[in-house]
Amino acid sequence: MRIISGSARGRKILSPEGMGTRPTLDRIKEAIFNIIQDRLEGARVVDVFAGTGSLGLEAASRGAEKCYLIDKGDVTYKLLQQNIENLKFQHICKSFNMDSYEALRSFANKKEKFDLIFIDPPYLKDMIPGAVEEIYKGDLLEKDGLIVSKIDTTEDIYQGNKEILLVNSRKYGNTTICFYKYRED
Repeated sequence: MRIISGSARGRKILSPEGMGTRPTLDRIKEAIFNIIQDRLEGARVVDVFAGTGSLGLEAASRGAEKCYLIDKGDVTYKLLQQNIENLKFQHICKSFNMDSYEALRSFANKKEKFDLIFIDPPYLKDMIPGAVEEIYKGDLLEKDGLIVSKIDTTEDIYQGNKEILLVNSRKYGNTTICFYKYRED
């Protein structure tokens, strides 16, 4: 795994071996970032279920102002911290070793707002609806913000809630990328 573009272009990202994790393939990550590139400069980003940080670190490399990365796995979190240090992104990125839903509630209590939210939970666990609900209840997404999620293509695509709606989805092999925004009145 590597950073595809920006200030850390070409730099490697550490990932666990043989743990059953599914890091985002470069071609899928490149497709995501081609779509969202215009939203990155100066953005406030949170990457929940971050693993070793591939999506959030790519956003930081491409101009995000601040990026929070959340992962509760012991092994993946250590690698996440090491990736932030290796890329010298300590001034942009802050990592938290905790449950992603708890982190979202904590951000809500602090009245945080984000331009871009990545939700990349373990596949086949139906965790996106709960995360979107926490984002909505906590008023965490800027009105013109975007949520990007990644699911297995065998999973049902979550359509959103009454205010945050699916606006696009794209299939890449066995992965589907979903994009959510606030309802436009």
